[in-house]
Amino acid sequence: EESGELERHNHILQKKGTAAVERPKPVAGITRAIKPHTFYYDPSYIVQNDLTDHQGRVFIKKGTKVNPLETVSLSHNLLFFDGDDEEQKNFAKEKLQQGPLKLILTKGAPLALSEELKTPVYFDQGGVLTKKLGIKHVPALVTQEELRLRIEEIYSPQFSSVKAEKNP
Repeated sequence: EESGELERHNHILQKKGTAAVERPKPVAGITRAIKPHTFYYDPSYIVQNDLTDHQGRVFIKKGTKVNPLETVSLSHNLLFFDGDDEEQKNFAKEKLQQGPLKLILTKGAPLALSEELKTPVYFDQGGVLTKKLGIKHVPALVTQEELRLRIEEIYSPQFSSVKAEKNP
């Protein structure tokens, strides 16, 4: 402490922490869409144990198939995109003008982009959502279609001016 080493170490840790918040680690394995692809995600699951209320009454039996979209709808469409790709960023700006939308980055600086767009911008930390939904290429738009989610990996000729990574 007397030598100032502790303070220097704390300062380095603080800078690393700030950097991680301002620019999280990009989601691994996500590439730019080079062809359109639409698929669906069914959020249904099988209940593993009886679910009970506070008085011990069973309200969902073990083995029951439950789809959360039967009781709660997707409140906003979701747009996953690379915030470092100017064309994808411009596409997100256009989509914002068309209606309520949650912006979710797979790469980029969410706080800076949130300020720029004057709307919240989220980040798919660790790729949790993209993995669950099966998204491999961005931009990808997620909308609700009855009791499942429609996932559209979007390719547009407007994206072709920048060299696209090859989709597997």
